[in-house]
Amino acid sequence: MASEGEQIQYKVQLLLHINSILLARVIQMTNNSNGGNNPGTLPEQVQSLASQYLKRVHANLQCISQINQGAKGAKPLILEPPQLLVQLPGQDILAKLYLLMSRVFEIW
Repeated sequence: MASEGEQIQYKVQLLLHINSILLARVIQMTNNSNGGNNPGTLPEQVQSLASQYLKRVHANLQCISQINQGAKGAKPLILEPPQLLVQLPGQDILAKLYLLMSRVFEIW
């Protein structure tokens, strides 16, 4: 059984890992949509998806902040994975990480 300190460290590392994937995908989406030339002209679907991803990043950072302030029962506000531009059922690492995250925050 992991100690409380190890559980906290694992939660924070998991949230940071998820955030790094979310941010990488936002960058990839925006670069693929317009060649990275003019960020103000992204297609609406890409803007909407990027916004969903960034809301999750923000929710995860808020949770990390609460954990660091000693809130033992802190959970991210958004526990479901974001939509993908192209659906790859069962193959998306984010879906698996979100499932892991929801379980970890449930039992710890």
